[in-house]
Amino acid sequence: MKYVVAGVFSVIAGVLIQGCAASNPYFDSSKPHHRPDGFVNSDGTIVSKPMSDLLRWYRERFGKDLPPPPGKFLASYADFPQKAFDKSQLSEYSETTATWLGHATVMVRANGFTMLTDPHFSVRAFPVQWAGPSRKVQSPSRVENLPKIDVVVISHSHYDHLDHNTVVKLAKQQPDALFLVPLGLESLLKSWGVEKVREMDWWETHTIGENQITFVPAYHWSARTLTDRNKSLWGGWTMKNPKLNFYFSGDTGYSKDFEEIGKRLGPFDFSAIAVGAYEPRWFMKAQHINPDEAVQIHKDVRSTKSMGIHWGTFELTDEPLDQPIGDLKLALEKHNVAPSNFELLGHGDTINLR
Repeated sequence: MKYVVAGVFSVIAGVLIQGCAASNPYFDSSKPHHRPDGFVNSDGTIVSKPMSDLLRWYRERFGKDLPPPPGKFLASYADFPQKAFDKSQLSEYSETTATWLGHATVMVRANGFTMLTDPHFSVRAFPVQWAGPSRKVQSPSRVENLPKIDVVVISHSHYDHLDHNTVVKLAKQQPDALFLVPLGLESLLKSWGVEKVREMDWWETHTIGENQITFVPAYHWSARTLTDRNKSLWGGWTMKNPKLNFYFSGDTGYSKDFEEIGKRLGPFDFSAIAVGAYEPRWFMKAQHINPDEAVQIHKDVRSTKSMGIHWGTFELTDEPLDQPIGDLKLALEKHNVAPSNFELLGHGDTINLR
């Protein structure tokens, strides 16, 4: 059954990677990342792999039964640090906190304002819940257990970052929450019944009271169906208020964008930077950073403290889920960054930022 499901996933992924051209109603010739048929990265490149590369990856992946289970740093999936999260526990912390809720879902609270990034509480990251990548570590929370959320930010359209079931539940549970999304996704969320949603382009800022939320570039791609490759934009987010300057990387490969983000909007007090889903490098480098590149981004954006995200939840690539633990340690040593300045949290963990 594993290989049947994997085969279905590989066929769909192959079509998505090959992609189809789509017209771009947002096209602005003055913006280098805009094209008449969609969007590109800031340097004009498109993340695209030929079908031969995709087939090579899947042949190697299934031939070697990858990814292997944890074992080098954690004995099993059950050993991943995790605890149930409920809003009642926040009284134990300061008013400026970050909570990791698995994968790329981070809740940041500061100045009486709460942001939630890429909310995903479903069992699978796939169009259906009977196939595709499933959680190896269960979600530490449910939508119903969250405190009041002021703004939800979405980095891009991929299923492990934009989950239909979670978004619909969250919009119903918290009708006052504003959803900020990349260009091309507002109509999709509205079709799901989300009323408070606004789409943004890179470097645009939306202000809510004393909170400035800016959509920033990332090096990636988008697709949700067989015909919408790069029709919607992708990126990261920043949130600045009198108590905190926060950066969220979303999904990304490494590029010069991060130096520019640091120059324009840094330094940052705290950042959530992807550290997982990076092997094999010959296939993943253009779209997913590894821990070494994540630490470089920590330095590029001039972050005082960072946490690793996008790891330890879904098996998306070839490395075992616990590999970022060791690779991040080596990267911190290489870049001469103190371990306390770039940490991996357990699922459901909350940290004080002040």
